[in-house]
Amino acid sequence: MTKVFYEQKADIPKTDSSKPVRETQQRGTIVFPLQYNLCNTENPSYDLWMHWHTEFEIIHIISGTYNISLENQDFHLSKGDLCIIPGKMIHGDAPVKGSSLYESIVFDIELLRLHSFSPDLFINDILNGNTILENQIKFEKDSDFAQTTDILFSVLKGKPNGYDIISAGLLMVLFGLIKKHGLYSEKRTMPAHKRVRSEQLDLVLNLIRKNYDQNLTLEEMSKIAGLSPKYFCRIFREMTERSPIEYLNWFRVNRACALLRETNDKLPDIAFNCGFNDFSYFIKTFRRYKGMTPLKYRNFDPLRDKNSAVELKDDNSQFEE
Repeated sequence: MTKVFYEQKADIPKTDSSKPVRETQQRGTIVFPLQYNLCNTENPSYDLWMHWHTEFEIIHIISGTYNISLENQDFHLSKGDLCIIPGKMIHGDAPVKGSSLYESIVFDIELLRLHSFSPDLFINDILNGNTILENQIKFEKDSDFAQTTDILFSVLKGKPNGYDIISAGLLMVLFGLIKKHGLYSEKRTMPAHKRVRSEQLDLVLNLIRKNYDQNLTLEEMSKIAGLSPKYFCRIFREMTERSPIEYLNWFRVNRACALLRETNDKLPDIAFNCGFNDFSYFIKTFRRYKGMTPLKYRNFDPLRDKNSAVELKDDNSQFEE
């Protein structure tokens, strides 16, 4: 049997000297912001102290046993087990961590929003805390969930051609299977207005997905949501940690990334097709989100440049209190 552990999103730690550190390391590469880790708890340099990050994390036990602390509760993981840790959850080694070889992936769940082309509130509800994920679930080894997980980690470990597209798709399948098997419950005490907000947000996200190449305005987005521009901006930021315009530009830049990788289109054409009417503004915005120019991104080879500074931020600044 394969166990799957789920935990709810934690509150951001309080600001005191004993709080866990926030991990702010860049995940993976600029091209594909998903990080794969292989960890051996017997390694003398291994130490997973209590910390948190905004990204999701999935841990898969390859061999042995591993004890992990999620918030104030310890979980015992064995071979084949999964541990899914939502963003902002405090986690780290339990006092007696055990002996294990495990792999993990850390990724921004916005990857799922970015690659989703059908309206669905499930991801929104997970992010907003409207969906409570079950603590422990068991799967047969030959289940669709177990097979998807095995393929996902195998692809990320081997990195064949197209691994980024394959793994992004498998993550979509993985969360789809969570929904299919009902491995969650809705918060019974969830206020009705939170459900309405989630639905309003989804309307705006779908508007952006379908019309990102158009001249979308704040007024148009707030009108779709049925809210005043000022109130809409506040609610949107609470739910996505970005302003509406920031999210729109982030989405446009990511669509531009796909065109840069997959086509030979000229840069001004890509900018225009992604909703940027001002080419210089496109360059500036692209650099802001990706840390490099569009041309450098197009020529970036994650295998050739795996030790490049654009892949990971300065290691000395990856943690902040």
